[in-house]
Amino acid sequence: MKLNFFLITILLMSLNTLNVLAQEPCVTNAWSAYNSSKYKEAIKYSEQCIDDFGKKALKIQHKLDSLKIVPEVGAVNDVQKNRIFQNGLLNDVSTSCFIKGKSAEYMYKQDKVKNKVFKQIATDAYNLACKYSKGRCWDPKGWFWSPCEASSERLPIE
Repeated sequence: MKLNFFLITILLMSLNTLNVLAQEPCVTNAWSAYNSSKYKEAIKYSEQCIDDFGKKALKIQHKLDSLKIVPEVGAVNDVQKNRIFQNGLLNDVSTSCFIKGKSAEYMYKQDKVKNKVFKQIATDAYNLACKYSKGRCWDPKGWFWSPCEASSERLPIE
């Protein structure tokens, strides 16, 4: 039992070496642009985050998969919260996929004929969010949500 605990502790500590910082500027900028209705900017910042950190995020995803760890959603205690925040790049990339999808979906719905390409961009971004299914997004109201689950609920786009 002590050996298993020790091994899990070592593996969890190794996850930290894959992370840079939670809340990379690109995801913060993507949220800011999205909340200001600057959807093309939100897409640009989201793509920057996905391009810059996607490979590292996948490494974190694979580690969590191999350990059979599923981060919680909803309200969590401080220990769980800190453990989820340790997956910073994974959280940021999955959230960026969601922001990109939501921004493209909004643009598509503004003019379905003129902006037809954004329907595919949104669909692809939402599907990509589930490649990073263990990512979580912190809501300032006090809980975590899953960008993969939120993305899946938005498909198919009408």
